[in-house]
Amino acid sequence: MVKRINILSIFLLFFLMVNNNSIADNHVAIELDPKSSGGPKRVKLPKSDAKKFLREKGLKEGLNERSSGGNFFIAIGQGSVTASTNSQMIHDSRFNAFREAMQNAKAEYVKFLGEAIQTSVSLSVEENTMPETIAEEAINNAVGVDTDVFKKLKKLVSLKLDTAMKKEGYDTSLSDEKKKEIIKKVIQSKEQKSFFQSTAQQMIGGFQAWSVFESANPGDKEQLVVIGMWSEKLAALAQSIYFRDLNVAPKGAPKLPIRDQLPLSGSPDDDKKLLQSFGAQQFVDENGNRVIIGFGHAAPLVEDNAASLSTACDMANDKAKQQIVMFSKENVMYSKILNEIDKIETFEQNGQMLTNDMQGREYRLKIEGQAAIENYNDESVDEIALKDPRYGATDCVAIRMWSPQAVAAADKSKELLNNTTTGTSSSSSSGNSTGKDATQGSTGSDDF
Repeated sequence: MVKRINILSIFLLFFLMVNNNSIADNHVAIELDPKSSGGPKRVKLPKSDAKKFLREKGLKEGLNERSSGGNFFIAIGQGSVTASTNSQMIHDSRFNAFREAMQNAKAEYVKFLGEAIQTSVSLSVEENTMPETIAEEAINNAVGVDTDVFKKLKKLVSLKLDTAMKKEGYDTSLSDEKKKEIIKKVIQSKEQKSFFQSTAQQMIGGFQAWSVFESANPGDKEQLVVIGMWSEKLAALAQSIYFRDLNVAPKGAPKLPIRDQLPLSGSPDDDKKLLQSFGAQQFVDENGNRVIIGFGHAAPLVEDNAASLSTACDMANDKAKQQIVMFSKENVMYSKILNEIDKIETFEQNGQMLTNDMQGREYRLKIEGQAAIENYNDESVDEIALKDPRYGATDCVAIRMWSPQAVAAADKSKELLNNTTTGTSSSSSSGNSTGKDATQGSTGSDDF
């Protein structure tokens, strides 16, 4: 029995010895001399064109001040198209990428106004050369080999080892020698953890999509970048829309009629601009009134099908309305969590000293915008279906407009309706199985 204990003690001593020559170094030295590799090279970011556009106009991200007085805020947001260009849903995906970019731009504005941040960084360094296997020699020296206490302690330590092995997923029925080959003993470790959480919430009105950029690298999905803008005048216009108060919005210098300011001529350049027009944008009409134009995009579920295209245009109109409503007043909620870990450890296993490193991160971002408005009015400016050879589907672009004239016209129509007696009639019809060109019947007097 004593001889067996001595053999085991010698094995344990050998097991705990640190042999510097057995350490496996699996790290490769990196040559940091920039001359040897030509140095770092810049990679163009999707936001680069938008940033260049701002610099050329003498503007910057953040709060800007006009030389004539007044302030405005600029933020940039980016969104990714998930569908491929030959997908039937490509234009819906492009519009969703715009939504993503617009919400990211709004989040930048909300964070600028003030955010709550919680963060922490922890560093843990440990060294342990103490034996953690069955230390029979230590027990023997303490209580003697022929006592019941020795047997009980030996079983207790063995049980502790078995429990540890189970947690690691190993078979506890293995012999002690096999267990010593498998078990991993950490000699030295360094672990760094970082936690970052940011939240912000703000009710905003008057944040428009001032300009939109669309690009794609070869072999990659398209990226949409939005330059979002808020100003005091835009906020006043949003208040006018939300509260239906036509006296709130300030007047502007008269411009061309709205249709003449939009890319509606049918030229190739205008159609390209229309294909890339998104969100809500402010314009000033020929009477100096400020109006909001909303753009919506949708593709038909079935290509070259008139009914399907009509449905897509109906969806595009709803998306255009959505952008105007969210311009008027939106509750934006932003939250972000970033967890990081960087760990390296030196451990002993199966008679070898090895190293292992691990880097990991967890990232969660949520931006939610909610808007609601009652007694809302707008009007249709146009619906245009575009087929671009770069895409596999037709894009129905709907353009809608909120204007003081539309609100006044709706109020006048309600007044007229309430002052008259109306009736209803019903009729039934059957479909026509043959094609038919559009025809027009007689038209009533223009004196109405």
